[in-house]
Amino acid sequence: MKWYAERHDVTQHPNLRLTPRVTSIVEENFEISGWMLVCQINAGEFDVKDKDGISYHVNLHTKSCSCFSFQTLLIPCPHAIAAAIKEKSSIESLVSDFYTIDTLVAAYAGNILPISSEVNPSIEGTEGESESIQIC
Repeated sequence: MKWYAERHDVTQHPNLRLTPRVTSIVEENFEISGWMLVCQINAGEFDVKDKDGISYHVNLHTKSCSCFSFQTLLIPCPHAIAAAIKEKSSIESLVSDFYTIDTLVAAYAGNILPISSEVNPSIEGTEGESESIQIC
């Protein structure tokens, strides 16, 4: 039984711009977007209706949608993907740079030191302090 999370070596896929997890989210949202009706309001703004007839306002310039998923996750929601397809824009360009392979590699480039719950004996506590430090 594995008790640890398996890590993917993203450096083995140099042609990918986005991390594998974000790529799968975008692909999932792409599949959902296929049933949507898109009407352009003006440059970069769209009214997108889902299969239940619920309308969403998408602005590709501000990277926002009235479902709030796009601006919260910084990953295009199905409504934004449907609008991007209508406008013939790159879906990948709508994903934040936070989710790129380059950003992920840079985040783990330096040393990552463990955090201990024990008090360092070489550091003297303040007067009356006798409990160990716990970092959660």
